[in-house]
Amino acid sequence: MGTALVQRGGCCLLCLSLLLLGCWAELGSGLEFPGAEGQWTRFPKWNACCESEMSFQLKTRSARGLVLYFDDEGFCDFLELILTRGGRLQLSFSIFCAEPATLLADTPVNDGAWHSVRIRRQFRNTTLYIDRAEAKWVEVKSKRRDMTVFSGLFVGGLPPELRAAALKLTLASVREREPFKGWIRDVRVNSSQALPVDGGEVKLDDEPPNSGGGSPCEAGEEGEGGVCLNGGVCSVVDDQAVCDCSRTGFRGKDCSQEDNNVEGLAHLMMGDQGKSKDGSTGLAYSWTLTSSTLFRVWNLKNISPSGYDKRANGYILGTLAG
Repeated sequence: MGTALVQRGGCCLLCLSLLLLGCWAELGSGLEFPGAEGQWTRFPKWNACCESEMSFQLKTRSARGLVLYFDDEGFCDFLELILTRGGRLQLSFSIFCAEPATLLADTPVNDGAWHSVRIRRQFRNTTLYIDRAEAKWVEVKSKRRDMTVFSGLFVGGLPPELRAAALKLTLASVREREPFKGWIRDVRVNSSQALPVDGGEVKLDDEPPNSGGGSPCEAGEEGEGGVCLNGGVCSVVDDQAVCDCSRTGFRGKDCSQEDNNVEGLAHLMMGDQGKSKDGSTGLAYSWTLTSSTLFRVWNLKNISPSGYDKRANGYILGTLAG
């Protein structure tokens, strides 16, 4: 009787797992990672030995975190992909206990938008592609060219038993990585969709491709505009929208405050603001309209719109190409 109940319980769990995986496959759902301690997802082993590739789509809500990891279970070979240094992807790998080879992407991906990521393995070489706009490769100086893989493909974090075991992880420092926070979907190995085997503290998310997903930058359009006004560029740092106003001529949290003291304009202003023939002083002020277009300098009296005005003994800058 007890055996029968155990068997029935096992069948129920199996059916539930198959149902969840079916939802993943049919709806094109992604995985939502809350960034909780102990979160993890395991996909089937990716045999990245020789010539192979895997891809996925990612939307971050943090500038740091462990994206994926696999290894040979404590010997020499591993591959790690993390978010670091302001939301950029960093890939590291080693073969046959060689000095790890590392590359850092130029493109930050923590802007609250979906990004396509692809990793291509070619023996000692590994290439990282981001959005078909960036491709970087790195080579490991190893005596052996084939990578050995024993573990599953861990996405978003590591299971507690691996964090606790001293001898089961090839790269010891991976235990200290922050868990990934955000969304990952459409995981593929050699163009075939890969389904998660198990995991913890992660839930399915059937968010449409262009929905906001709660990212701080998505109160409006992503990138230029939206949360950041006047051409400011938005990025997400620790779940907060941060506006880069450096090229706008505006300042403030959302680039909404006009900056009348643009650094570096002093030498473009009038060098000698003398008096005109009628005795009035030629005073000037400036402001920036956009990030790269027009600087206007107006004089209160007796100065022409551009060029040199003998009456005020000064130069007026009409336009400045940025």
